[in-house]
Amino acid sequence: MPRKIVLRDSRDEGGTQHLEATLMASGELVVAGQDLGPGVSEVFGVSEYEWAWTISPAECKKLHAALGTASDLMSALGEQFSGERANGLGSFLDSHGIEYESWSRLGD
Repeated sequence: MPRKIVLRDSRDEGGTQHLEATLMASGELVVAGQDLGPGVSEVFGVSEYEWAWTISPAECKKLHAALGTASDLMSALGEQFSGERANGLGSFLDSHGIEYESWSRLGD
């Protein structure tokens, strides 16, 4: 059964930002985000941006080691990358050489 945590769910004058991480039964980690509103329009010219990163089970092991905690992976992600700190997850993955597949979509 997949295990899911919400890393960010914010609303302000710039719009809505939602980010969640789901550990699938297969061992893959899917990090999915959706940004809506005027902040997205200013950057992309459309009001919606969706994206997802899929991290393989082997890369999840590397991620857990890089997080440097005895907590399980999902708890460690929540501890280190929730709220405003969620913005640092991508650079953390890149700086630790953790590979992931990427998907994104722009639209209205």
